[in-house]
Amino acid sequence: MTEIIVREATATDAQKLIDFLDAVGKESHFLTLDEAGILMSEADMATYLTQIAEKDNNAYFLAILDDEIAGVISLTADFHYRIRHIGDLFIAVREQFQGYGIGKILMADMLDFVAEVGVIKRLELQVQKRNERAVHIYQKNGFEIETVRKYGARDETGQLIDVLEMVIFFD
Repeated sequence: MTEIIVREATATDAQKLIDFLDAVGKESHFLTLDEAGILMSEADMATYLTQIAEKDNNAYFLAILDDEIAGVISLTADFHYRIRHIGDLFIAVREQFQGYGIGKILMADMLDFVAEVGVIKRLELQVQKRNERAVHIYQKNGFEIETVRKYGARDETGQLIDVLEMVIFFD
């Protein structure tokens, strides 16, 4: 495997990011994103990425391998003063790149960003309870299970499954 480069997403990444998200939506049963894909135009995605880059409580990082997006992690938070300290995390790695530590690298970079910038005090994520590997990784990074959302999602066969809401705090 060649070098993995992690960098912030820019508007010029819009189409590649759409293609990546559409692909992981089709190949993963652990994301809320599904076969329908991201349902955004290139222009909409470019605008979204530009807006993310302008905010101190949002970030979108790409893991690039051989000029291809191998994984992403995004932090989104509201602009309203009373809740702008609460961030929501999304992470995805293409199936063909799983097992190489890309998710670990993305998570470490995002947690460093959150700590360095200092705006986010509560970082949340949701993960299907059955995704034990991801739950373990999140716990190793300091996240704790806060609640269980009974029937928080459906699996690939249509069965209702539980979703864990996990959180980490920053002082």
